[in-house]
Order: sequence, then structure tokens, then C-alpha cells
Amino acid sequence: MSDFHKIAKRLSVFAILVMIVLGCRSVSAATPQLNKVEARLYVGKTFRLYPSSGKATNWKSYNTKVATVSKNGAVTGRKKGTATICCTVSGKTLKCTVNVLNTQTSKYVSNKYAEVWLNILGAVETGGQSYGKRNYASYIGPYTGSPNEHSSTAGAYQEYGENLRQLLLAIQKQYPTTFKAKDTAGIADDIKRNWSSSHYTVKAGTAKAKCIQKIISSYVGKLVQDQRAIELLDEYLKGIRKLGVKNLRCGLFMAECYHLGGYAAVKRVVARATNKNSLVALKKSLYLDQKDKSSSYQIGDAVYKSRHEAIYKWLATYIPSSTKY
Repeated sequence: MSDFHKIAKRLSVFAILVMIVLGCRSVSAATPQLNKVEARLYVGKTFRLYPSSGKATNWKSYNTKVATVSKNGAVTGRKKGTATICCTVSGKTLKCTVNVLNTQTSKYVSNKYAEVWLNILGAVETGGQSYGKRNYASYIGPYTGSPNEHSSTAGAYQEYGENLRQLLLAIQKQYPTTFKAKDTAGIADDIKRNWSSSHYTVKAGTAKAKCIQKIISSYVGKLVQDQRAIELLDEYLKGIRKLGVKNLRCGLFMAECYHLGGYAAVKRVVARATNKNSLVALKKSLYLDQKDKSSSYQIGDAVYKSRHEAIYKWLATYIPSSTKY
């Protein structure tokens, strides 16, 4: 080997060593962060906060009625509300905003059956009709699903128009740090106006659409989507109970129809059912929509039949027939 090649080889080795040392220094010099800057917790449940480097001391909760924290960073939910948890690492103060929710997530159904609802709704909306699957980052532009959809639709449970705006507002309100960090396309300004009267016509694939997808599919975005879906379930069931539907299978079946086509459509189906607390009778009534040839996008029309059949099967599988709500 020539002297030139020997020198070049030594320089290469030296350069690699320098890169390794500098890389180690940059990692060690990085500002420590908590594993979560925003989190959700149920009353009575606990999770642990810890820094990416260094030792955390002086743990403190600024709302001990809502959440407490131990000297090791174990946070426990005490009461519904919001609490800021702080600690000190290498002289720096690190914070985590914790939103504490009641253990019972729905006003009408147990957590077990609320989870069935999420599994069903996610499956038919974005999970390819595979029970339990859902796509939190889904985004569909206006007029894609039907000629009547004038606004954008997004999320695992396909929140449309103004509901999508409310989803984004909920993420912004509950987890402002994450929202601000991921909002690179001015979504905060977009959600200041109501989307019911002036539709949100942002097409899929645009910078704004991609930004919304990042926000709603983040860790906290997924939490809020699930929370919103259960809140919507309560809204649906409140109206459905007024129609005399008290069987849970039937209530969830109509709740999904409510989500698909609105309250007026549900009232139509329930009103003509021979037994409003029979899943079989409600499905027969639903499919009577197919006799009306004025529209092919009513909730009982053939275009939605495979969806309804899957839901019917899952309800019969996961909800006991006599269960009420």
C-alpha cells in the first residue's frame, strides 16, 4: 500500500471517530423532554412520566384535585378536569398537560359496549369492514363519496363538514401544544369559521389536507377521535330513545344509521318498523328505502347494504339480545 493510500485511510478513520464523538455530544447535549407533553387519563388510572435523559426531581401537580404525581413521576387521575404536571431536569422545568376523564366514557352504555361501538363504526367507515380496524388518518374531499357531500370528511369515524371542524377544535382545546406543533398549513385559522353554512372544500392530497391528517392521526388526535365518537353515540342514543327504541342492539343499529344519514332518516325507519325493538324488524324497514327510486343514496339503499349486513352480524355477535340501555 502506497504512503498516499495509508494517509487517506488514516484520515478516513479519524473522520469517522470525529463524527461519532460529535454525534454523542449532540445527543448528550440535547434538551431533555418528557415522554408525553400532553396525555389523557381516566379517573383512578395511573401512568408514568419520565424524561428522555437525566434525572427528574421536584415533581408537582398544579391541580391535585384532578391529578396527583409521585416522586417517581407516577400520575394518577382523581377527578375529571385538566392538570399540569411539572418536574425539574438539569435545571430545566418540563411540563405535561393531563386531561382526566371519568371512567364511564358514555352516558348510556358501559365501556365494554362503547368499545363495540367504536369497533363497528371504525370498521364500516375506514376499516374495510374488518371489525376493530380503523384509519385515523383518513381524509376524503368533497363530492367523493356522493354528489350530496359538499364538505370534506376525515378521521376513523368519518366526521363530515362542521363535525370535522368540531373534531379539530376539540384537539386544539384539549391538546394545544400538539395542535400548534403539527399545524403547518393554517388550520387554526380555517376552524375559526363555521363549516355548516360555508362548506370546507379542501381536496385530498393538498397541503391543508395532509396537515389535517397529521393532526387527527397524532397520539392525542386518536384519543379525541375516540372520545368524539362516544360523545356522538350519546347524542344519537338520546334522540333514538325518544323514538321508543330501548334495546341496545337496536339502538346501536339506528345510531349507525343516524351517523350515516341523520335523524330524519332514523325517524323514517323506526316509524315504519313493525317492532322498533326488534333488530330483524328494523333491518326490514331500513331496506324499504330501496323501493323509493327517487334517490339511490338513502340509508337503506343497495349501495349501503353490505355495510348494514356487517353491522347486523356484529351486533348479534357482541351484544346480548336482551341488553337495554
